Amino acid sequence: MRSGLGVLALFAAVLVAAWSYRPPVRHDHRGAQGIPLATPPGITLRLRTLADRRAAPQIIYADARGMTLYYRDPAGACIDDCARAWPPAPAPAGAAAQGDWSPVARDDGTRQWAYRGRPLHRYAKDSKVGDSSGDGADDAAWHAALYRPDAGLALPDAIRAHDVGDAGGAALTDTAGMTLYAFESADPRHLPDCVGSGCTREWAPLEAPEIAVPVGDFATLSRPDGITQWTFRGKPLYTFGGDLKPAEANGAGVDPRFRPALVQRFFMPGGAEIRRDLMLGAILATASGATLYQRDLVINEERHEFRSDHGAPALGRSFGTSTCDRGCTREWPPFRAPADAVPSGYWDVLERPDGSLQWAYKGFALYTYAKDKPGDINGHEIHDLGEVVDDSGLGPARKHSGEAVSANPADTYVPAGGAAAGLGISAMFWHAVAP
Repeated sequence: MRSGLGVLALFAAVLVAAWSYRPPVRHDHRGAQGIPLATPPGITLRLRTLADRRAAPQIIYADARGMTLYYRDPAGACIDDCARAWPPAPAPAGAAAQGDWSPVARDDGTRQWAYRGRPLHRYAKDSKVGDSSGDGADDAAWHAALYRPDAGLALPDAIRAHDVGDAGGAALTDTAGMTLYAFESADPRHLPDCVGSGCTREWAPLEAPEIAVPVGDFATLSRPDGITQWTFRGKPLYTFGGDLKPAEANGAGVDPRFRPALVQRFFMPGGAEIRRDLMLGAILATASGATLYQRDLVINEERHEFRSDHGAPALGRSFGTSTCDRGCTREWPPFRAPADAVPSGYWDVLERPDGSLQWAYKGFALYTYAKDKPGDINGHEIHDLGEVVDDSGLGPARKHSGEAVSANPADTYVPAGGAAAGLGISAMFWHAVAP
């Protein structure tokens, strides 16, 4: 009897494991290549926190060093004294127009980037990344160049355009912020009215009023089930039942016929991709399947929700590569950048002490974990709890006994200028990176 129960228990455990395990899903970006990039090479995206802390942060365009970019309204030639106060954002040789971006010629023979036809400039009085003191300068003639994926789009009332990092770009959403997916088919009349078990529960058509009229790239079609459905550039639009909250894109990669309805795609360096993990959702990984990690700071917490509590980009920039020295890199290899790498979008290029280059994402240097196999996330939430003992932020952090530590406890410290100064008990920890 006991042996029979043991066999049944083992069989049940095998069934549970088989049911719960699903291999990681990779996003297929091949269909996104015709979608314009949100930023050309050398133009980056930066988070701008407003003085009113209740206001939502803004995303602004910046140059390769992260300095805020501005435009003048009305536009006009900016030379001599003007150009010294407002240096132009240079466009490299061979730069071509794409999407909202175009290189424009200057009187001195150089070229600079223009966004939606407006030449972009830095402000000489901005001294550090994140400064935007030029916004409203010269009697409100100058304005910080805000990233707005809906700029220039004619949208129906039922549709918005938002940054959806999980989808790798700016995507269409419904009014609740849920990601929309375009049904990719040679014949848009071939609708998935039900292909496979439960498809009507997974893929719900975005309904349009019967009196809806075409707007820009949006039109409607009448389905065989009597529903009037929105289309975008001829592709029927759907929501995915597996998306439980705004800005999720869990439907990416589930069915090759459905793709997030992107209006812009974000720069992704060669060798990097978005991968979906069963436990963590969308994360950054190498093309070979190695999870990418960043080292972050926790203050008076042992647990950290790596999506909603992602470290501030300014903190990551203050750390640079200093949170993982040469000894650390044996276990946490840096995600290397080629010698000709150029920052773009949310991606920066950092120089390590040995002169090699390393990719950083949203301010934080990226690493893989030597103990991972492709698809593993063994490095996620490895903590080093410590106490900041030098109020200047220059001192080491002492490990506390009885707490979980990484394989490199001696490598835990607060870098020069680190924001942890004087915060008492704190922790550095590794976690996977949400796009």
